[in-house]
Amino acid sequence: MTISPAQGTDVVRRRVVIIGGGVAGTAAFAALARAGVDVQVDIVDPLAAGAGPAFGVGDAALLCNTSVDLMSLLPGLPADFHESLRARGVPAGREEFAPRREFARYLREVYETWAGRPGMSHRRVSRRALAVRPLGPGEGYRVVLDDGSGLTASDVLVCLGWGPPRVPDGLRDRPGIVTSPFPEERMLESVRPSGRVLVLGTRLSAIDAALLLTRHGHRVTLASPSGALPAVRTRTVRGAARIDPAEVHALDPADPRLTRRILDLVTRTLGTAPTCADASIGTLERLRSEVELARRGQVGWQDVLVELVDLANPILVRRDQDARRRVLRACEPLTRYLGSFPLCNAERLLGLLDTGQVKVRAGTPRRLDGPSPFWRVQWPDGRSEHFDGVVCATGFTGRPLRVRSGVLTLPKAHDASPVAGAPPELDADLRLRVDGRSERIWLLGVSSGVRMPFVNAVHHATDQAEAFTRAFAET
Repeated sequence: MTISPAQGTDVVRRRVVIIGGGVAGTAAFAALARAGVDVQVDIVDPLAAGAGPAFGVGDAALLCNTSVDLMSLLPGLPADFHESLRARGVPAGREEFAPRREFARYLREVYETWAGRPGMSHRRVSRRALAVRPLGPGEGYRVVLDDGSGLTASDVLVCLGWGPPRVPDGLRDRPGIVTSPFPEERMLESVRPSGRVLVLGTRLSAIDAALLLTRHGHRVTLASPSGALPAVRTRTVRGAARIDPAEVHALDPADPRLTRRILDLVTRTLGTAPTCADASIGTLERLRSEVELARRGQVGWQDVLVELVDLANPILVRRDQDARRRVLRACEPLTRYLGSFPLCNAERLLGLLDTGQVKVRAGTPRRLDGPSPFWRVQWPDGRSEHFDGVVCATGFTGRPLRVRSGVLTLPKAHDASPVAGAPPELDADLRLRVDGRSERIWLLGVSSGVRMPFVNAVHHATDQAEAFTRAFAET
């Protein structure tokens, strides 16, 4: 049920407050319910389950970027999402990429199933959390809400997910700029029929924007400093490649040749050098080449990278910040492969590029004037173009969590600017550490990115939720 936060704030011996009811929050709630622990759970989120920007979309062209088989919210039941799709009559194989709206429905289904479990004591609080204050040694915490009220907790899970859209300097407050492709209705309503649209970005959000806009008759130019598109893959599944864990443990973050060592490991695992398109050819021909490689099943790197990330995370979470930064820098050449996109969408984009309905440009505008009656863009080479709309599709910011005087401060809605205080410090088990002491506050999912380097996938959040629940049940 949804209640006013002013109701029923009495302290109980074990009360978990989950801040954020998206993927990580729902996974944690379901894990606690499945474990049958005696606990009161409060989920704090102004949005309903599945209504967040990541999956709360309506168009079937917007696909999950991870295969169905890796998106179960219930560890130990990898086919759970697939079975949910089959029950609803949605045709999607376990290695395929389902529409994001279907995952949103599944997320709601999981929440409602476990919320209705007999004996499960929980509330859903439709507010935003602003801070987590300690009440004193052994007395728990008070989660401060945006209406001035609060909730008491013995344990707190921060599961906030991504923050506001990342907008290039000087564009956030420009009238007429669409700061994100989502929600898609707002983007589509902002451009006159059959208009020319400039989309800033060439990665996943930008490709989503291009697919949506062209379906509604618009012509699109994608632009980024490099003009590079993501690589193309056919699946993301666990267990399709086997890396010797000892080889991952042996990688030294301080090794100046770490990037080479990682690539050598990928080659050894595949038994041959990974087949990749020539990076020196143009964007269109590189995409055409990668589509053909994917059609022929010559994208073995996709399985190795899933396995590599899953082995690296539990190692790196125990290393210091400098080591994690070195590894992330070493992985930069792999970015377009780690953030690759499904073959079916690559084929659609290739067709649009061939017909000229979509263009890709390397370089960002030197000057942007408008929007009355149109946008005038001046490019670095001196040429100018006119557009009927400008959409920013340059990703999303992280949530700027801060700790000050023992209080964990959370950002206000749509605010990417950091508040006063120090970034949170986490233990290897993702517990907040304040003044050398481990608090009963955990950061899961995207929020754990301050300690765990690779946390974008659903299965990372569900694994964390399961680990937290095991530890919670033992205490």
